[in-house]
Amino acid sequence: MKTVKYYPSVMDAQMDRSLLEAEGIRCNILNENMPYAGYFAGGNFDIELVVADEDYDQACAILAAKECDIPEETLAEESAKAGEE
Repeated sequence: MKTVKYYPSVMDAQMDRSLLEAEGIRCNILNENMPYAGYFAGGNFDIELVVADEDYDQACAILAAKECDIPEETLAEESAKAGEE
């Protein structure tokens, strides 16, 4: 498993998880409840979105496209290239 992104809020991580799952990429959120524990324990625990090693490049491309508003056609081309490699 590889970490695709770190999040300050659980809601942001859940939205990206939904986006990746809609594209057929299985993923998990780690430390989902730890920010609350960290508040009381005086620590800081990052929320992580993780995917399988083989899905990492495609997941990064999807999330990057979301951040930059890349057209879906370009995203489809990048996903196809990642699948060929």
